[in-house]
Amino acid sequence: DEGVKARNALEEVQRRAKIATEGVPEETRKALDDANTEYLRPLPTASRMYVETDIPTQVVSSELLEHVRANLPELPEEKKTRIINDYGLSEDLSHQLVRQDRVKQFEEIVTGCGVEPTTVASLLAYTLKELRREGLDVDNLPDSHLVGTFQLLKQGKISKDAVSDVLVGVLKEKWTPEEAAGNLNLLMLSEEDVKGIIMEIVASNEKMVIERNMGAMGPLMGTAMKQLKGKADGKLVNKLLKEEIQKYLK
Repeated sequence: DEGVKARNALEEVQRRAKIATEGVPEETRKALDDANTEYLRPLPTASRMYVETDIPTQVVSSELLEHVRANLPELPEEKKTRIINDYGLSEDLSHQLVRQDRVKQFEEIVTGCGVEPTTVASLLAYTLKELRREGLDVDNLPDSHLVGTFQLLKQGKISKDAVSDVLVGVLKEKWTPEEAAGNLNLLMLSEEDVKGIIMEIVASNEKMVIERNMGAMGPLMGTAMKQLKGKADGKLVNKLLKEEIQKYLK
């Protein structure tokens, strides 16, 4: 009856008044569209033993567990071990790639360009870091320009030593890799051009060749590489120089 309702209301007011002196009651509240909140239920204590009532039950099947297990991301140590085994990288190079989060980028470049893995890893792990220290914005270097630079290397249009200079041109002048290689005079010479330079070097050092025989290889190799300024592969220079010296010794 009305008397019971009034008594219950009074008791609730008294209870609330008492709680108010103890601080704001801990409760779960619902966010409303007008940015206010409304009471949902008391906040459960740490000893709560019942399930979350707002979340529907989710059955975890063995198939779901297997799917999750099969798609777990590689742990850093697993990733490091894999690229050491798959690409023959050193411990330090693989560590740097994992640490700098460049493994995916490394694998895409190696697969897409066919460049020797250690060359790619070294550039990503060390060369880019050096360019950053020089104040260049390597973090915004597009992957397409990295790939383009390595494609020039794979095609024999630039040497390994020229890769860093090409990237400097790309970053500083906003050139494409092809433009940087051309504008900075970094494009490799043809074998015929290299042979002509080797012939001139040997001819101008004929006396040394006759006196030292193949012992002249070392000094003349240094002269040739200095004159070629990285525009020819060292193995090709060595081969052509050896052939040219042998002509004088016959």
